[in-house]
Amino acid sequence: MSQKKIISLFSIFMGYLALMIGQACVQEQLPDLYGRCPDPRNATATDLEVKYLPYRNDRFSTSSDVVPLQDFELVIELDFELLSENYDTVSGFGFAYALTCIPLYNFQNISNITITLTQPLGNIQAGSDISYLFKNREDTPLSEIRDFRKFETTFGLKFTGDLANNSQLHTRTYLFLRDGRQLIFDSTSPIITTN
Repeated sequence: MSQKKIISLFSIFMGYLALMIGQACVQEQLPDLYGRCPDPRNATATDLEVKYLPYRNDRFSTSSDVVPLQDFELVIELDFELLSENYDTVSGFGFAYALTCIPLYNFQNISNITITLTQPLGNIQAGSDISYLFKNREDTPLSEIRDFRKFETTFGLKFTGDLANNSQLHTRTYLFLRDGRQLIFDSTSPIITTN
C-alpha cells in the first residue's frame, strides 16, 4: 500500500473519530456551559436495603463498628425498574451531560418510607415509629416526605434524636407501595459514640 493511501485512510479514520467524540461529548454541553442535567426518569421501586455511614476502607459501617455520632447516617438504597427513558434516539447519538449530575428518578409507586425500632432505644419502646428523628440534606424529617419525584436511589438520613454513649439502633425500615404492598428491611446500626 502506498504512503498516500495510508495517510488518506488515517485521515478519514481520524475525521470519523473526531465526529464521534464531538457528537458524544460536546453535543449538549456547548449551549449550556454549566452542563444541564438530564430530566428525572420514571421508575418503580422494587426493593430496598439499609446501610450505615461512615463509609471507610471501601465498605459501609457494620454493627460491630464503633462510629462517632457526627459521622453516623442511615443510608437507604432503592432497587428499581425504569418505566421510561429520557434519551434522544432520533439522531443516533446520545447526549452528554455534566459529570456532576446525580441521576434522579420519579418513583411512581412509593407512598411512604417509615423506620421503626425493633428493640428499645432509651425511653423509646420497640415498635415505635422513629422516622421523625431522621432528616435528609434539606433538613426534612423522613416522616414528612411524601413526594418521591426527583429522588435519588441512594440517600442518607442524619439521626437527630438523643442517644446515650455506645448506643445501637435496631430498626425495621418499611417501604410502602401505592398498591398496598410493603417491602421491609431489618438492620442494626454500628455502635454510636456521643463523646
